[in-house]
Amino acid sequence: MLYKIAVCDDEQVFVDEITHMLEDRSDKFQISSFNSGEELLETALDFNILFLDIEMPGLSGMETAHKLREAGFDGMIIFLTSHTEFMPDAFKIKAFRFLDKPIDSEKFDEALTEAEKDILNEQHIIIIEKKASYYLKLSDIVFLEAYGDGTYIYDKNGRVHNTDKPLKYWKGMIGTEHFYQIHKSMIVSLMYIEDFSNDGTLTVRHYSKKLSLSRRNAVGFKSAFFEYIKKYARIM
Repeated sequence: MLYKIAVCDDEQVFVDEITHMLEDRSDKFQISSFNSGEELLETALDFNILFLDIEMPGLSGMETAHKLREAGFDGMIIFLTSHTEFMPDAFKIKAFRFLDKPIDSEKFDEALTEAEKDILNEQHIIIIEKKASYYLKLSDIVFLEAYGDGTYIYDKNGRVHNTDKPLKYWKGMIGTEHFYQIHKSMIVSLMYIEDFSNDGTLTVRHYSKKLSLSRRNAVGFKSAFFEYIKKYARIM
């Protein structure tokens, strides 16, 4: 998944600092920067996460946040401030976190990881079965298995969803941030991996079925899985 992130601060030094911190952590961040609330409000407002300075000249960060919510912005707002007296107002506009200046690297990582977790929980796909359609959260998907021209989608509640779309279609819908294709007919959620063995099989939570890992994907999978554990250990 590509995360769209905005950084808004009237001090360019903080914009640059956060931008560099984001770039160091992932290449899946599309970052936009702004130096005022007025400039930010002129955009399409389609960001997943917004780092917003509260104390800015002209339109303050809090005023900007109120206008964003009024305009329908539903992304995560992480305020940059050292003044806790703003918290009561921040709760009204559903602020996600506060980060003190100067930015602490560990607190930044924690806020970013938790924001990504919440975004994942909100992301969903639409499944159509027998004239009925419903949403399925990406965070509920354990693995996907191709059959013929369709795909079975296995969720954490033990339900198997029979879809008429090919695996390639669903791969494009779910992205690769939390999922890995272990062979040509199967994609697994890295969040639910329980164990993998030298014989090329995986076990996942909620299912006793052994999943096969192809030899050509083994090295890439192990690397992706260990990187995922490092980044998301707190939410697995």
